[in-house]
Amino acid sequence: MRFFMLLWLFLIPGLYAEEDTFLDQFFDDEDGQLDVSEWLGNVYGFLPTPIIITGPTFGFGAGVNVLFLHDKFMNESSESGRYIPPSLTGIVYAGTENGTQIGAAYHIGFWMQDTLRTSTFVGYPSVNLDFYPDIPIVGEREITMNLEGWAAYQEVKYRMGDSNIFLGGNYLYYGITSTPKEDPIYIPTEWLIKKFSTAALAAVAEYDSRDSIFTPDRGLYAKLVAARYDEVVGSDYEFWNYRGKLFYFHSLSDSLTLGLRSEAQSVDGSAPYFMYPSVDIRGIAHARYQGQHTFLGETELRWDVTNRWSLIGFIGSGKAFGEDILRRELSFSDASWRTSGGAGFRYNIAKKFKLRMGLDVAFGPEENSVYITAGHAWDAFY
Repeated sequence: MRFFMLLWLFLIPGLYAEEDTFLDQFFDDEDGQLDVSEWLGNVYGFLPTPIIITGPTFGFGAGVNVLFLHDKFMNESSESGRYIPPSLTGIVYAGTENGTQIGAAYHIGFWMQDTLRTSTFVGYPSVNLDFYPDIPIVGEREITMNLEGWAAYQEVKYRMGDSNIFLGGNYLYYGITSTPKEDPIYIPTEWLIKKFSTAALAAVAEYDSRDSIFTPDRGLYAKLVAARYDEVVGSDYEFWNYRGKLFYFHSLSDSLTLGLRSEAQSVDGSAPYFMYPSVDIRGIAHARYQGQHTFLGETELRWDVTNRWSLIGFIGSGKAFGEDILRRELSFSDASWRTSGGAGFRYNIAKKFKLRMGLDVAFGPEENSVYITAGHAWDAFY
């Protein structure tokens, strides 16, 4: 039910489209099925869209994204014929059932024939996250922490010639107040009420040959980030954060698409507890399994039953190892694999953009989760 409510709300902003008729732009000329490609290709100006939040980290939630498109989706291409996305500016607000709230403004810019890309974000989150420190003698305990304060992010990337390679950097700042949501008997000293800042400068290398940024059928995406948190750039903590991700998509046949994912992350130095890497796959809440280092892999198989409807199956597993958030060592071989899998469906809602929407059900090691997905489930933006 939530999926179809989302779909209906998604279509309401079509009133802003530049078309003589309203309904015709939401149906495909070839098969007569529901399709918003024409609308997306001509929409411009203000575009209010709903946000539906699912998953085990924050619970169910909702919000609104008031988006401003500076240009149309399909009216520009580079001299080499490469599609140039429109620049976007937006204001977003969302809240969830566990009390998490966030308000933010952002801008995504494509400049100089998509040679230069920029991402800007300023927001004020109040996030309630569960952490699971393994306290000596006592054992593992669930502690809910509220992280509230200002956050800012600026990334700049430059395309190398006419290739798929981008090089650049970013700056990230958090001004955080960390507060336990309740008064647990056992809590690490550094998790008591505390106000501090974390800030970092990072070098970024990115490669992207996917045939769609939404739901790819083929191509490779890779990103490497080396971030230094330091007093010089405004951080109360000094440490390195390294992370890398690799997504590969391959069409096995006209109806079968294989997706492979691998990610690794590491911190080196005195990082705050909430910035330790965690095993993030469908079916496992963020921060449930943390360590100084994480490694995970996931595979997904999509079967296009018709030209509109698809079924998918997925399975993934990961490890958190090294020093934990209480600075105790756990080797890779001693760390446990945390595995989750599931199935779902997709509807090809905008075939010209390869944009599929649907629902996933994931079966994790401790709980089952439901996800509403627009585009692909794997995050290629951070």
